[in-house]
Amino acid sequence: MTARFRFRLDPVRTVRVRAEESAQASLADALRAEQEAEARLAAADARAVAARRAAADARRAGGLGGAELRAQEAWIGRTTSEIGMRSLEVDRLRTDTHARREVLADASRDRQVLDRLRDRRERAHRAEQERLEQQRLDEIALVLHSRRAA
Repeated sequence: MTARFRFRLDPVRTVRVRAEESAQASLADALRAEQEAEARLAAADARAVAARRAAADARRAGGLGGAELRAQEAWIGRTTSEIGMRSLEVDRLRTDTHARREVLADASRDRQVLDRLRDRRERAHRAEQERLEQQRLDEIALVLHSRRAA
């Protein structure tokens, strides 16, 4: 009868697996937020292009008063500043995503260390069990041989 393998660090491994899963979820959230911010940046860029185009078209058409020109310039200014704000947001979220990738890599490494240790100990346990089983079989064979010889 062989002794069953028991890895005493399984509770620690379970904690590390949960930490890795949490890091994966956190990275997924960060990636989603980054993609949404990039979409908002692209939309702001499209609004700025549309504002510039509309202002250029209005100038070509002529007949704009001072208030209308100031309103168009203000609109272009707002869309341009929105691009800057959105760009900063994307940069911040990219930095956050990069940090969360590193946290996930660390969590994965920590879990993999315990997995490799578990595998090594399980192989050593199996080898020891096989050695003990072979020793028992040898003893049985020796007893049978000595009975036959007697």
